Amino acid sequence: MEVTSRWWATAGAGLVLVAIGIVAERPILLVAAAGVGSWLVGVAVATSRVFARVADRIAIDHAVSTTDTFVERDVSVTLAVRRSSTTMPVPLSVRAGVPVGADRGTADGAVSLGSDDTEGDAEFDVSFPVAGRFSFPTPTVRMSDPTGLYRATFDRGPRPTVTVRSQPLDVHVGRGGEAIRNAYGDHESDRPGPGVTTQEIRRYVPGDDLRRIDWKATARLADVYVRETQGETDRRTSLIVDHRGRMSAGATNETMLDHAREVAIGVVRTAADRRDPLALETVGDGGVTGTVRSSTTTRAYALAESTLYDLEPTAGAVGSDARSPSRAKEIAGRIAGDDDFARVLDAYVGDPIQYVRRIRDDPLLGSVRRVLSRNEELGLTVIVTSDDEPVRLREAITTVVGGGGRVLVFITPRCLFESTDLAALNDVYDRYLEFERFRRDLDAHPRVTALEIAPESRIDAVLAHRRDAPTAVR
Repeated sequence: MEVTSRWWATAGAGLVLVAIGIVAERPILLVAAAGVGSWLVGVAVATSRVFARVADRIAIDHAVSTTDTFVERDVSVTLAVRRSSTTMPVPLSVRAGVPVGADRGTADGAVSLGSDDTEGDAEFDVSFPVAGRFSFPTPTVRMSDPTGLYRATFDRGPRPTVTVRSQPLDVHVGRGGEAIRNAYGDHESDRPGPGVTTQEIRRYVPGDDLRRIDWKATARLADVYVRETQGETDRRTSLIVDHRGRMSAGATNETMLDHAREVAIGVVRTAADRRDPLALETVGDGGVTGTVRSSTTTRAYALAESTLYDLEPTAGAVGSDARSPSRAKEIAGRIAGDDDFARVLDAYVGDPIQYVRRIRDDPLLGSVRRVLSRNEELGLTVIVTSDDEPVRLREAITTVVGGGGRVLVFITPRCLFESTDLAALNDVYDRYLEFERFRRDLDAHPRVTALEIAPESRIDAVLAHRRDAPTAVR
């Protein structure tokens, strides 16, 4: 509780009476000053009790029209105040603030209740010039007593949160230019996967978990067969999102990372809707940048989504393409004639042991191995990355499959995020065909689903440019 300027004026008058009474030797003035002091104390005690009672019986509803919006779009904010009619008639006002960086409309967002008022509300608009996650401050309540001597200020009410995204992206997710509706997939109890009840047997595919080999069927059919079993209702999902420097390719607010983020957030929200256990790891050029432990709590899903919204490309080279051992040997042979040059590059291309070390030091592969080491039962691993290093991406996928898990990989083809010059569409198309062969190769494994992420308008333009070509993807 605070004192007002009127209190200071009243207290000052009492001090003046004291001074005059002492100088003029008028005891009556001292008695009057004591009366003023006693009155101030009595009002303070009574007002403190009234303020406490009003604070206990006030209800504040602070809500936003949507918790998910886009940059520069208005969000309506409602502030409603109610108090019991049995409280003392104390005037009060409640003001709603806005997050730092947000733009408030013309309304001030305040509700004022007079001594006889029991309810009131206000509505105003807020817009956000940048993307991110914004929390509104708690509304501020101000009360004053009828005499105007005391006032109280405190915060009360909920703090709504709004997630602001860049302008909507025309995100395409699919295969060979054909969009799909549900990339995450349904998972009823009869889906193939880890479980107890055998559903079917099939031929062994390199990368299958050796623990699932059906030895009786293998002996009977003279070939290696594995068991497919009914899976659990819950699907444990490990989401790995690549935000290395290479993901910065593309126009402003339409980069590879922007598109990857949209898809990753879709995975989080689908897992939340189905109450699937979800873990998240984000990978930068130096390694893992963020981790959300596997959980089915609302807080964990919100934290995962917030982490994805905060992602920015990390500093690093944009795509140094990993090469196979045979390719490394070929390069070593081509430079063998130049002794000095060969000596410098030999450490990079001449030694297959160092090649393997570079693969294993890859941040994405390291993250996959962390996930593998933490979980006895992998479930589904979702990887969102680019096609910059296909060899290393294949190695990461093979690691998951070899550990008994299944992989859903979303890949952003660099060729669809670079030059938009129509004159370059032939080259872009050829590069897209190369990417599509790689994606199909990954997708051919029964435990791997490989999908592309791209701007819808861009992929439509590239495919339309060569729709009649005999080698067209479609």
